[in-house]
Amino acid sequence: MNSVWALLASIALIRTTLYNFLPEKLRLYISARFEEWTRRFNTDETMVFKDYQSSKMNQLFQAANLYLGESLPTISIPRVTVEKTENVRNLTFSMEKNTEMIDVYENIPMKWKYFSDYSQGMSKHEIRWYELSFHKEYKSLVTNCYLPYILERANKIKERNRVVQLHTAAHDFWTPKPVIIQHPMTFETLAMDGNLKKELVEDLDRFMNSKEYYRQIGKVWKRGYLLYGPPGTGKSSLIAAMANHLNFDIYNLNLSAVSSDFVLQNLLLSTANRSILVIEDIDCSIKLQNRESGIEQPMKYQQQNKVTLSGLLNFFDGILSCCGEGKILVATTNYKDQIDPALLRAGRMDMHIYLTYCTFSAFKQLALRYLEISDHSLFHHIEKLLPKVKVSPAEVAGELMKTKDPKASIEGLIKHLEEKLIAEGNSEVSPKHHSSLSQTSNCQVHESSISLPLACNGASMDNVKSPGPKPDVSVKSKLTADGEGDNNFEKTDLVQDRSSGHNILQVIEDMEKELLSYKEAIIALQKKSCGTLNKLAEIKATI
Repeated sequence: MNSVWALLASIALIRTTLYNFLPEKLRLYISARFEEWTRRFNTDETMVFKDYQSSKMNQLFQAANLYLGESLPTISIPRVTVEKTENVRNLTFSMEKNTEMIDVYENIPMKWKYFSDYSQGMSKHEIRWYELSFHKEYKSLVTNCYLPYILERANKIKERNRVVQLHTAAHDFWTPKPVIIQHPMTFETLAMDGNLKKELVEDLDRFMNSKEYYRQIGKVWKRGYLLYGPPGTGKSSLIAAMANHLNFDIYNLNLSAVSSDFVLQNLLLSTANRSILVIEDIDCSIKLQNRESGIEQPMKYQQQNKVTLSGLLNFFDGILSCCGEGKILVATTNYKDQIDPALLRAGRMDMHIYLTYCTFSAFKQLALRYLEISDHSLFHHIEKLLPKVKVSPAEVAGELMKTKDPKASIEGLIKHLEEKLIAEGNSEVSPKHHSSLSQTSNCQVHESSISLPLACNGASMDNVKSPGPKPDVSVKSKLTADGEGDNNFEKTDLVQDRSSGHNILQVIEDMEKELLSYKEAIIALQKKSCGTLNKLAEIKATI
């Protein structure tokens, strides 16, 4: 035993002597040769991953931190560090310094060690690093397969754990402190046409799984969506559902706050990968001329415009849009026909989604969410009323929230729809709402019908002037001997100038307004006709 201690003391003495009297270069040379000699008898290979490499964060160190942290709760290890910040959804686990763990990849043990120390000098800072040890025969497997696998898994963990944030632009830059979005809207709770919702979700999932396909065909991995329709139909809620489904940050851009095309390009370059860039009310935020409308933009708007149409087109699919990947562009508008068709083509707006007023399918989803019912005896009334009235899903949801009693809630919604229908000028609600506006002799006039007899007693009248509002197109009423009217509506000018890029919904709404004006004119004409016929009958009787 004494001989062992004597040997150790001799080695320590020799080491101290060499360190004190030998030059530093000679000491380093001897140490290197000694390590080289001992390495011949060592079968393990070691890789070191420092936290910073050339003053830049080492992505492999970050990836190893996330990858190993996911496995720590499932293995036996004496000490672990647990964290939770507002920028992540779940708990974060990491190794304590000077600890080690074993990871198994394809039945091969991988030994990981974590170290931490402080740098020497005036400005001390923490230095962290991982050491990965494995059998030297698996070096090629580790380099070509294991490390890329860690990077891929770390990206998925990072995307899954991060919270959705809202970025806004101010003074030509994105705000440095984004706001965490806690919008609860998901595709499961979104009141939207079932088929359209399914088509959109499938399109989003297909896009997210097509990164390699886009690369193979030589296209930038990005996607554009146009959301259009009347106000209050759920465009903003749909964007929130998309962000929650993809777990993407939202960059909300107001074009009127952008000072130039150059700033617009810089904002695009500074958006993160795998994010949603939203431009709401793209037709209203700046005065962009529709070049196919044939209407010249006023000079004052041309001078006020800071962002040009050319700059916006380049923003959508120019060379700068190739910087980054996984980006989604969403533009919203209430009037699709006011947008230049160049902005709407594939490659800029790949999918156009029309959000209309509340349908019966959307109502059933709302009823299931708010009232927890999938069917009710009053549903058929709702099904008949919804096609006749313009009501947004948000408005329907507001009525359903007034009470939790299903029957009372649906009855309140029916009353609201009937009142709204009457206010819009259509009294076809139910038999109890029908009213007789005039009853003279054998003439009855009902507002609920347009094609009514215009004369009684077999008389014939032509070119009778109506005291009511004059429609924009001519209404020719030719009365037959038996009192039946044959009305011809000539609308040669109704759809003129709307054939190029105009919204068919707007055309239909205009036709509805004109038909209502025709109805009022016909009713007034009927009243006057019946009164004239009665006076003629009285004169005839006196003769």
